[in-house]
Parts: sequence; C-alpha cells; structure tokens
Amino acid sequence: MPLEKKQVFPNLYRYVCDSCPFDWPRTPVKESDLPPPPAHACPSENKPHAKPVLEEQEKKPSESTKPKPVAVCTRCGAVSYATNLINGQCAQTVTGKRCVGVNGSALNPDDWKLCDACAGTGSIAAARCGPCDGAGWLYVHNRGKP
Repeated sequence: MPLEKKQVFPNLYRYVCDSCPFDWPRTPVKESDLPPPPAHACPSENKPHAKPVLEEQEKKPSESTKPKPVAVCTRCGAVSYATNLINGQCAQTVTGKRCVGVNGSALNPDDWKLCDACAGTGSIAAARCGPCDGAGWLYVHNRGKP
C-alpha cells in the first residue's frame, strides 16, 4: 500500500498508510521540510525478497501490537520503521530545530522489548503511551551493561 501525505495539524504533515499503523515522521513537519516518502510495505503483504531478520521483526505478537522498529536516533531516541533511513540523519524536530542525531541500526531482535505499559499497542486509554512514545516498543540494547 503506498504512503500518502496527510496534514495532521494545521500546516504540519506526515506520511501515513491506510492499511497499517505506519506513520512517518513521528513528529509532523512543515510541508516544505517533509522529506521524500520512505520505502514501506505493510506487514500483512507477502514479501518473498525480504531479508530473514526483517521478516522476523515484522511478525506481530498479537494483532493490536505495533510493528517492531528497525532504527533508533542516537540523539533523541526517535524510532524508525524504514530500513532505508538507517545511518541517515534523524528527521525529528526538537524545540523547533531538526535533530542532529543519526538513525542507528536496531535490527537485532534483542534490541527491542515490548512496552509493558501499553502491551505493544502504543496507546493507553486512547492517548499516546508515554514510556514508548506511541511506538509500542522500548529500545533496550546495551541497557544495564557495564
């Protein structure tokens, strides 16, 4: 399913998919700052050419669980679902300026833990989950290691 540019707030846009919960960038931006749409294929579509690690990550523990991210910003911690954005500059806007972080690869299944607060749905009582910021997953790579 192709992504569509959608105005989510006055003069703020993001790409959304009608058939899955994918939306990018997570923080809506001005139309002039909106980069080209990322590569996207819905988890329900068959993808025989997908890499095995990506196929494993796209499997959902339950129907209401959000897909597992594949990258995380080294500066602000924003997550990304598009592999073509790995090692690229983060697209998040922090206090009115573009984040200077880089989308680091997080393809290892051990990099992510399902958010306990929202059970992977990304929302609690119709509001965005705070601990995972609506992603449904928490980045846990190297947490608690010396």
